[in-house]
Amino acid sequence: MATTGRDMIETARQAVSTISNTDLQSKLTAGDNVIVLDVREQEEWNAGHIPQGTFLARGRIEGRIEELVPDKTTPIVTH
Repeated sequence: MATTGRDMIETARQAVSTISNTDLQSKLTAGDNVIVLDVREQEEWNAGHIPQGTFLARGRIEGRIEELVPDKTTPIVTH
């Protein structure tokens, strides 16, 4: 049986943890080591973003992950 797009999405949902806005804000305020990558379009970033976030245009994460996340134990939040 072939894997469908829905199967892939469900697998990803199970493998990736989530964080609430409140919990993220608490971590950022406390100075916890968290990297926030804002993976949207430039217009969306311009309309509003998390001040501590790093803008990373869609499709660019693979080429910059080593640069942006030197410590592989650091939690990453994508928006």
